[in-house]
Amino acid sequence: MAQPLKKVPIKKKSTIADLKSKMGLGVSVEKGKIQGSSNADKPIDWLIMPKAFQEALKLPGFPQGYVSTVCGHSNTGKSTLINHAIVAAQRQGLIPVIYDTENNFDFKYAIDMGMVAEPVYGDVQVEKVDPVTGEVSWVTENRIIEYDGPFFYFNNAILIDRYGDKDYATGKTLAKKRSKAIIEDIVYSINEFLEYQANGDIEQGLVFVWDSVGSVGGLKAYNSKVGNPMFDAGTISAAFQEIMDSSIPSSRKVSAKYTNTLILVNKVWLDATSNPVGPPSLEMKGGKSITYRSRLIILVGGQLKASVKRLSAISKGLTYNYAIQTKVKVLKNQLPSPFNVTYEGDFICTDIGIIGTSKEEQDEYKKNRAPELLKKLNEIAINNGKSETVTNVEDISFVEEDGEEMILE
Repeated sequence: MAQPLKKVPIKKKSTIADLKSKMGLGVSVEKGKIQGSSNADKPIDWLIMPKAFQEALKLPGFPQGYVSTVCGHSNTGKSTLINHAIVAAQRQGLIPVIYDTENNFDFKYAIDMGMVAEPVYGDVQVEKVDPVTGEVSWVTENRIIEYDGPFFYFNNAILIDRYGDKDYATGKTLAKKRSKAIIEDIVYSINEFLEYQANGDIEQGLVFVWDSVGSVGGLKAYNSKVGNPMFDAGTISAAFQEIMDSSIPSSRKVSAKYTNTLILVNKVWLDATSNPVGPPSLEMKGGKSITYRSRLIILVGGQLKASVKRLSAISKGLTYNYAIQTKVKVLKNQLPSPFNVTYEGDFICTDIGIIGTSKEEQDEYKKNRAPELLKKLNEIAINNGKSETVTNVEDISFVEEDGEEMILE
């Protein structure tokens, strides 16, 4: 007797969607909140820069959630751009975290440009030396001892005070603090802020600004007692890898609560050995990893020379350099379309920020700032012991002159 055939159910193959669900991939929205880790970016947002910047580079500003670098020779306008980014961060409800390892951050200049920072005064003992007798005395003066506001600021001394007892090689605490700030201090500090943010102690996006790469060395160079650019380039590559490749980019994702940004200032040098028969190549301090990992690189000034014009107010033999006109160019742009443009132009860096180069904008600046320019000229007169001062803005004339020639560092 023939046996009845058994019906064997055909095993259904898992779909990709089934497998993603099993692996816990993908996101969902519950009560307006995203659950899970997304692979989609938020719409790109910007630290909005002045009109002159936008017209020169055809970009709204610095992109949030990216690593950007501002590079150039000395005195070409890098700090002016950075101050604008700090001001934009505050105005847009973000917290600037400033690492000033050149120890040159000018709070007065930043405040004039719009930074929110209040001077804190205190009575301090000041040494006075009699110019005739040489006698030394001490007097009490009420001076600015601190600036406070919606920002965090670190210079070398503050970095040493906060992180100088950390031995990053062993993870132990040193009995005696280091005498110098190092690259790893900045990395540790950034990660500390990101942890504060993740734990809910900070409920805003962060804008990290480091001015500038190459101004401090790493632990290896510190321990060797010999400065070595190769050591420091390796330290930057290794120490910043997680921040540049993961922490900052991942904050762009839809599922990330806050968007964080890193802006680096980098001086440049000219490598004459790379092309013996041609012009030297422009290189940035800190090694190639900064170039590779930055998604936007802006060059301020020229490549072989500063390429700036000095703008001066002159009267009665007195000269006050009130601005520079500088070139600006996008060297690298890996932003999403349609913002992946590489324009170049120029603008003017003044004592209150950048303005355009048109005659109308310059005339407007001179008109509005004439009283301040008059004040500066008279300060120069007093400091130089001149009895004659400038009394009328009509007595001020304005001149332009070329800046430095080729720079070989």
